Amino acid sequence: DRINIVDIVGQYVKLRKAGRTYTGLCPFHKERTPSFHVSPERGTYKCFGCGEGGDIFSFLQKMDGTDFPTVLKQMAEKAGVKLYPRGSTSWKGPEEKEKEEKLHEVCEAAIAFFEQKLKERKEVQEYLKTRGVHNDTVSAWRLGYAPAEWESLSKHLLSIGFKKEDIVDAGFALKSERKPGEIFDRFRGRIIFPIFDLSGKPIAVSGRFFEKVLGAKSEDKPAKYVNSPETLLFKKSRVLYGLDRARNNIRKLDCILLVEGQFDLILAHQSGLPFAVALSGTALTPEHLSILGKLSKRLVLALDADQAGLRSGLKSAHMALVAGFDVKVPIFPDGKDPADVARENPELLKAAIRTSKTSVEFFLDALRPGAKDSRTYAKLVEAQVLPLIAAAGSKIEQEQFARLVAGRLGVSEEAVRAEVAKKPLPPSVDGSSDIQKNSAVVSLTPLEKKIGMLLFGQTGSKWKLEELLGAVYLGELQSRLLPQAEDLRFRFDAEVGEHSDEETIAGDMLADIGKTVQKERLKMKFL
Repeated sequence: DRINIVDIVGQYVKLRKAGRTYTGLCPFHKERTPSFHVSPERGTYKCFGCGEGGDIFSFLQKMDGTDFPTVLKQMAEKAGVKLYPRGSTSWKGPEEKEKEEKLHEVCEAAIAFFEQKLKERKEVQEYLKTRGVHNDTVSAWRLGYAPAEWESLSKHLLSIGFKKEDIVDAGFALKSERKPGEIFDRFRGRIIFPIFDLSGKPIAVSGRFFEKVLGAKSEDKPAKYVNSPETLLFKKSRVLYGLDRARNNIRKLDCILLVEGQFDLILAHQSGLPFAVALSGTALTPEHLSILGKLSKRLVLALDADQAGLRSGLKSAHMALVAGFDVKVPIFPDGKDPADVARENPELLKAAIRTSKTSVEFFLDALRPGAKDSRTYAKLVEAQVLPLIAAAGSKIEQEQFARLVAGRLGVSEEAVRAEVAKKPLPPSVDGSSDIQKNSAVVSLTPLEKKIGMLLFGQTGSKWKLEELLGAVYLGELQSRLLPQAEDLRFRFDAEVGEHSDEETIAGDMLADIGKTVQKERLKMKFL
């Protein structure tokens, strides 16, 4: 009750008061005439255009791509309400929250330290320029540098009051095996890319190798990237680098550009592609797709040009198709990575994204050079491309892809369709449940719709409805209409609008119902 749904929705949608509700352009589909309604009385919203509806929690989940626990926590903080896990004692909630806040403070202090160190190292700044990163991009993304020393960050954090345990728990230090009780830096001689949660708070970093620590063994080949470990704040399977910046643009443009590297990501944004996100030290997961799917179902996979990139791309494309995404893959000139193209010519990167091929077309082309003969190629397509066709949610698309594959392999479409049919069928993602949900009220007769609008939107009319229709029939109809109750309430509010009063509209509707009932009774009398 402390949070008004109009205030929250109004941060995303321009709302105008219309009687008892507020209206605006729906954020879930493109429209020119407002069909999106918000009720401050009931704390709910409904779009008559696409059928989306719910409460403040479902709205934020869909808009921000977050889960219910996250939204609940955010709303509780705004309302000043303390949440305690069910079945636990009251002191555990504040303790965990205090720990999270402490880790956020460690992350913020560490990132500020890395930013300062970058300003002190001209060589690193010059390297970033050679990679095509502009100074304003460095500042906007808060890039930094971890000195090539063993304890530089740890000593700094300890000097400003943080405990060793918190530095380790935040993922910035490791416990020493040689010196029990001592810690040393996890990130050394690396360019730092901070990672933020959806609220913009720092939760982790990714470090790209730049130079070795003085005195390190020359035969030790350092990893190209080192990422923060899993912490209380950072869950790799649920975090996407750059999503805090990209989510509004993803929703607005209805497109997701998924890249593999940190440089790919920041250069994509710098090039005018603000709907790009990147993975954070892990492969694409169902959790990632669940989060992204709440924002858009159009996915462009920008793969690295090497074989590892193709392998991971095939797996990601199949997973995304199964999850109901429309998946496309761009082709970059001369086998370059997205960051290389962005550095040389940002317009070429945008053109490549704009002209992306379907995943089936892309992998049909990409697998051909690696096959020594046509038979090997056919086997590769059967094993790796046909599962993509089987995962496609549209039967029309499957037919088109089957025709394409048949032409490439020089076989009949029937043979391709037969092999596709053998592939394991993915879970249904055709959206039929949404269609049923959105068409439920449409299937009501005009009389039933009016009765329902009065039953749920203006309860004072119930006695008059009983008089017109009979208590038994009205009770049965009320039970049948219960799943559509909220929709019918919004429809009644829309009828009232801002130029009428509730009693007048209810009276007119009751009069119409009375006339219709009388006509039906006359028909029955003469049959």
